[in-house]
Amino acid sequence: MARRTDVRFAALLGCLFAAACERIVDVEIPAPEPLLVVEGRIELVKEMPSGMQTIRLRTTDAFFSNRRTPPATGAVVTVTDGTGAAYPFAETEPGRYVTNGLHARIGETYALSIEYEGDRYAASASLLPVAPIDSLYFIYEEATLVIDQEGYRAAIDYTDPPGGPHFYLWEQFIDGVNEPPPSQGNQFNLVSRDDLYDGRSVIGFEPLNEVVIEPGAHVGIRQIALSRRGYDYYYATFEQSGLGSGPGFSIPPATIRGNVTNITSPERYPLGFFEAAEVSAAEGIGPER
Repeated sequence: MARRTDVRFAALLGCLFAAACERIVDVEIPAPEPLLVVEGRIELVKEMPSGMQTIRLRTTDAFFSNRRTPPATGAVVTVTDGTGAAYPFAETEPGRYVTNGLHARIGETYALSIEYEGDRYAASASLLPVAPIDSLYFIYEEATLVIDQEGYRAAIDYTDPPGGPHFYLWEQFIDGVNEPPPSQGNQFNLVSRDDLYDGRSVIGFEPLNEVVIEPGAHVGIRQIALSRRGYDYYYATFEQSGLGSGPGFSIPPATIRGNVTNITSPERYPLGFFEAAEVSAAEGIGPER
């Protein structure tokens, strides 16, 4: 019995000694050179065609920084269509570049050119058609072991055209705010390929079934065509970081490369993605409970 007590006492002394010897080691991580981040999509909205197009530019920040990523200001941004017509984008606010005269066309290829801090960046994308949203409505869900909170969810119906593959991205806005929760797993809802439903009607699809719609809330859902490369990019980014699409989404991990290249200095590659897409949009008001 005494031997067992001695062993326990020795073990306790060892733990106390280890705790007393614990030190805090400061690890200095050198600040990486900022990289350009491109958020660009040339859009043709089925329900409301417009010549207004927006491209957002930012830069990466220090590894442990908690501030919003800095805007990339002072860039020269131009998009050229297949006929050679060039559309300059004016910087209307820091990092936000806009044109009002680019009326997008299905099947057209658009080339992006960015001149920023001595480097020239380039990308191109062809505008693909998208299936229209047939209707937007709200489905009431009771709380269960799977559903944490009861309430209404936004749902849509659409018909996938035959002869795919077709790729989709969905954005859901509530009172004007893009609402994809920044969590892993969104790649199974917010991006999709039509392998299992090619040419079929999709009924009651809820892009964000974990988001409860409050009474009177204005809800908008956008159904966006993606290229195969765009689908792979968004899927991987959602999987790794819960990237939200559209304005203000998080910086993608540096391991995920988009389709924008640095022509001047290839080793200083940019992040982000440039695409061209037809979009179908639908809106509704959250019902009373």
